[in-house]
Amino acid sequence: MCRSMKERYFERVYQDKGKYRMIRGKRKYTAALAVAAVLALTGCAQGDNSFMAFLGGTARQESAPAQSAEPESALDDLNRSGIYDSEDAAVVVRKDLEAGTVQFQNIASSRRYTLSYDGTTTIYDKNDQALSMEQLKEGSVVTVRFYKPRKALAYVKENPDCISYRNVSNYQMDLHKGTITIGNELYNISGHVVVVSGGRETDMMEVNQMDVLSVWGYKNMIYGVNVEKGHGYLRLQNEDYFVNGWIDVGDSVIRKVASDMLLVVPEGTHTVTVSHKGSSATQEITFARNEEMAWDLGDVEITVVQRGTVIFTLTPATAKVFIDGKEVDASRPVSIEYGLHQMRITADGYDTVAQYIKVAEPSANVAVELEKSEEETAEQSTQSAEEKDTSKKASDDQDEEEDEEDEEEEPASKKYQSSLSQEEDEDEEENEADEKKSDVVSSTSKYKVYIDAPDGVEAYLDGNYVGITPISFNKVPGSYVVTLRKAGYQTRSYTLQIDSEEKDVNYSFTELMKLED
Repeated sequence: MCRSMKERYFERVYQDKGKYRMIRGKRKYTAALAVAAVLALTGCAQGDNSFMAFLGGTARQESAPAQSAEPESALDDLNRSGIYDSEDAAVVVRKDLEAGTVQFQNIASSRRYTLSYDGTTTIYDKNDQALSMEQLKEGSVVTVRFYKPRKALAYVKENPDCISYRNVSNYQMDLHKGTITIGNELYNISGHVVVVSGGRETDMMEVNQMDVLSVWGYKNMIYGVNVEKGHGYLRLQNEDYFVNGWIDVGDSVIRKVASDMLLVVPEGTHTVTVSHKGSSATQEITFARNEEMAWDLGDVEITVVQRGTVIFTLTPATAKVFIDGKEVDASRPVSIEYGLHQMRITADGYDTVAQYIKVAEPSANVAVELEKSEEETAEQSTQSAEEKDTSKKASDDQDEEEDEEDEEEEPASKKYQSSLSQEEDEDEEENEADEKKSDVVSSTSKYKVYIDAPDGVEAYLDGNYVGITPISFNKVPGSYVVTLRKAGYQTRSYTLQIDSEEKDVNYSFTELMKLED
């Protein structure tokens, strides 16, 4: 933008006897050029406050001026010449390749506008490599140059000063706080964030935690999201035999099987396995984005009941092992039915380990080493310090030791009383915690989450059927996925972040889209 102190500015285009002429002024804009000497165009960093805005939208010429011609052809020449009079930091919202248009959203003002493009429009990535319009990503933050009178797009470049993440799966969303954590970095989500999935604009509530995203922003604010891989839906049919068993979708979705389930599953081809009482069935299924697949378990061949022997090696050896909620004797080989199982290992003074195990072989070894809890480590440090103090006191003369022993008898009893008091305090704290828990439980029966719209559709909470809308369910703080379904319409799911406030919550979602015949 700041090429030299003698930069020539395109001042005006006017009609003279039916022809257009271009006048190049030689006036020196002293104040503007002084600023130009120290400012560089950064797009996101300056937004509407860029040097272009400072100049009041003065047009600039990047090629030789057009020759005089008839009015229409002159304007065409003007477009082809690369002239632009406006520049923005913006987010790509939507591309229409057939119409030759692109919709942008200004970062600073959130104002939207549509520009037309043609073969003369130049498009670059952040490394100045040429791109086609097909390669330009919706949701990306770009620098845009255009000629406002004709709404003609001259130049687009992915802004190199903006943060960008491609194909991210390691992230955590908190829509209640309006934040997203990518790796170890925490970002705020703009209230006008552009979210695009499969070329269709959507919102953050329709983003599922299993989706793969590309994300763009500036500093600590996210302005654009593109869902690279989304999610589809799996419905089980004739699943009665497997109810209360387990279903595993590509190791990314592990759920207990219930009647009338509608699971949200990652887009792509995955191996799906259902198991119950040692019997199992497996099928490779391809899930398309936002589409529902049905798996009829009445047509699959169920394997015979099989069991595998699992040998546990535990540290500490006194640890207890629970499989599907039942304690097993881990001191000897344990016979477990084939399939997925919940495993929980506990020991006093150690952190509990809880995870899934898959039994699929005649024999297997499972080695688990528990980590000491922080409280236990702190207690051991305290005891060690007390032992050092005791040994130091033991080095005194015998008379003093006897006096100390006499004096210590009372503190010992006090210590015992203190220990009892501490236990009582702990019991009181536990009781208070139980009371708080009971308050939460009572609040769930008192406060509800309502799904008011759309009307007359099936609603599923984390895959389990809850009724036909409008419906309500008990309010329990946490993150949930609500799925809405109706025959002949596109299924949609939304991520809900339920708060702990003592009041009802109401949600109204857009009408489902009717599927084409």
